[in-house]
Amino acid sequence: MEQIFCNEEWESFSENGQVVLCGFYHRYWNTNRTRNQAFDMFSGRILDVKDKKEKGISYFFRQLDEEICKGVTICVVPSHTEGSTNDSGVAELARRLARNGRVDKVDYLLRTKTIDKLAHGGSRDIRAQLDSIGVNRNMAVEGDVVLIVDDVTTSGASLEACRQILLEHGARRVAMLALGQSV
Repeated sequence: MEQIFCNEEWESFSENGQVVLCGFYHRYWNTNRTRNQAFDMFSGRILDVKDKKEKGISYFFRQLDEEICKGVTICVVPSHTEGSTNDSGVAELARRLARNGRVDKVDYLLRTKTIDKLAHGGSRDIRAQLDSIGVNRNMAVEGDVVLIVDDVTTSGASLEACRQILLEHGARRVAMLALGQSV
């Protein structure tokens, strides 16, 4: 089996179908609109990525570039909005990682039906994800070793749905990575 991660611990997690996490994400605001005291610098860097700020994108590029094997195909979980292009901060991060000896298929997975943002109460059911994600017919992943990247995961349903779709379309192996796990 071809490796996706140079980091042996991450490789072991990915081989077992687990989402590889860079760390934990604490929301800035609590549900009662008070500032979350657990919000930290790492969570701030994730927000920087979400806001397409260079300091967040370059921070995670430096963290991840040496951990991902060369030759791996890079995809991202698509936006929640139907038809939107992958111009998010995490897509920019993925493109940079791809430019350094990897394959850019950031635009392979597409949202075919708008869903509510998961952070705002959208369904975390994997079926809702599978029913709203399609593929770019101008690209193929058959035989590829793929890494799917997302900024924040809570239940892992979006990543798992993308993994299933990629495998159904012929990817040889698929690993999942999130910059942060929502806590």
